[in-house]
Amino acid sequence: MVSQSSKEEFDNVGTTGLNNPKKDDFLKFTFNFEVEHAANNTRKVEFPKRKSWKEAVNSIDDKDRFWFGDGYKENSDGENFARYESEFVFYSKGLNEEEIRKAFNSITLELYLDIEEGETFEKEYKVSDIVKFNNNQSS
Repeated sequence: MVSQSSKEEFDNVGTTGLNNPKKDDFLKFTFNFEVEHAANNTRKVEFPKRKSWKEAVNSIDDKDRFWFGDGYKENSDGENFARYESEFVFYSKGLNEEEIRKAFNSITLELYLDIEEGETFEKEYKVSDIVKFNNNQSS
């Protein structure tokens, strides 16, 4: 989900070097993925590397647009679930939804489940295909 950054997030943004920055010049990207399965299923998940988000956003026009962010993943073989979260704020002034979506073309998440003997589920999720934009203003 791409949404407006909050006032608190904007207050924490270092704006040195920017010409007259405003809260609306920054967007927040939030990505959550979770899969649960039966305990006897085999799972393999290939999550995006943390640096790939920064590289994707900065590739839009070769400007430093990635400001700050964090992520989390849990993908233990002994568990029947996997989780992945990434959240970051980026400088979006002058960008449209198409440019932002295109930047995420290179980021994929791959899921493989061995459901039953001889039956598997495989899917590649391209972030650019599933990202949503929330144009509501946040406080």
